[in-house]
Amino acid sequence: MKRTLLTLTFAMVLTASAHAQAYFSFFQLRELVPQTQSLQPAFIPSNTFTFALPGANVGASLQADFKLEDLLSKPDGSIDFAIDFDVLLAAAKETNQMNLDVTSHLLHMGLKTKKGGYSLFANVRANVDLQYGRDLMEFLANGNSNRIGETLDFSGTRIQATAYHEIGLGYTRKFLGERLIVGGRVKQVTGLFHGSLREDAQGTITTDALDYSWTIGVQNGTANTAGLDLLINESDYPDNALQDYLVSNENSTLAFDIGAKFKIFDWLKVEGAINDIGTITWKEQPRNYNTEDREVTFSGVQLRGLENSGDGFQDSIESKFYSNETQLTFETTLPTRSYWAATAILGKRNRFTAMAFTRTIFGDTKFSYAGAYNHDVKYFTFGLVGSLRDGSEFNLGANIASDIGPVQLYLAMDNALVLNRPERFSKLDFRFGLNLMFGYKRWKVKSEVVDLDEL
Repeated sequence: MKRTLLTLTFAMVLTASAHAQAYFSFFQLRELVPQTQSLQPAFIPSNTFTFALPGANVGASLQADFKLEDLLSKPDGSIDFAIDFDVLLAAAKETNQMNLDVTSHLLHMGLKTKKGGYSLFANVRANVDLQYGRDLMEFLANGNSNRIGETLDFSGTRIQATAYHEIGLGYTRKFLGERLIVGGRVKQVTGLFHGSLREDAQGTITTDALDYSWTIGVQNGTANTAGLDLLINESDYPDNALQDYLVSNENSTLAFDIGAKFKIFDWLKVEGAINDIGTITWKEQPRNYNTEDREVTFSGVQLRGLENSGDGFQDSIESKFYSNETQLTFETTLPTRSYWAATAILGKRNRFTAMAFTRTIFGDTKFSYAGAYNHDVKYFTFGLVGSLRDGSEFNLGANIASDIGPVQLYLAMDNALVLNRPERFSKLDFRFGLNLMFGYKRWKVKSEVVDLDEL
């Protein structure tokens, strides 16, 4: 039970400050930035050879169904803000989600050819998702005081946290001249750490209106983890066990990204991409913390004479529920993402795009939409993106990237306004990095070539 609570706490801490991360602004840097192939494999980099410096390209997204100002309050007479679950309860919907996504691009090498291009890449990624209902917020804010004689149902609570690394190859090919471009990436995904609740886990608390006793019901109460025991109890294992596990382990599988672009007219293109198609079977370091299906009545505990009342309460609860630990393999699905876009090109330097993004988690598919404009000047491209998440919050983003070579810098954010008033927004995301690019003149017409000697 203690390890179960530790696992849940680990996942909750990771998600406490963190839904569907779209990276629309980063997507709009397209062929100019090679790392955008992680969103659309059909992008062909603009340069003959590109190389990303290890660890110099990072992306992160935090998305929630509440804003920071919905979580904090300032008590009367205090100068400090405090976490206030009553404020969060007022903003809560019947079902709420939070998501954190972090990507570190360890390596990217790209080679452009006349008919397409090849790429070699390696990344470390982490995804954390939390889904919770209004009853959980009610319990955190007020305990059971407002629900005497009623049932608090926590059955909709879902947690999933996964960290993994991936290494793979990509290939992009032109067809029908250059009207159709198809790309794909195959990658070996190795799971590192995982923690989740079983999909059909259920829990309820009913408070009796007469004697105020609790009836606690638990069904399918299993928490699955992998790698966490090695991480937390590293001293119980041989030297270098953690390092060896991080480099290579049995939690490996193949995953795929696919994408395509089609030019309808010279000025109009449509495209689509589906990323992270695959599952991870956790064979090494699995731990399953199981609680027996049961419904018990808890009338309180005698605390008089106890030195530590918390231990007495915990022991009383644990004595009514039988739990065990197993080491059975289990399977999880990668958080599959898809992009769909239509782009209108006006002149050589202006591009307008309408985009849609989907991500499926906990069997629920979330949609986000965006409109974008990008403009190319002599040495740079920059753009603006307006996006709408699930028909609710509007975000304004921006991007910029250099195209003079051999050193490229880029930055993309879906919500640039968060830099001014972060408490008023529920989303923060960014991508930035540094690449080395060579042979860019070969693919440009003479009038577009930048003469570095004249800079």
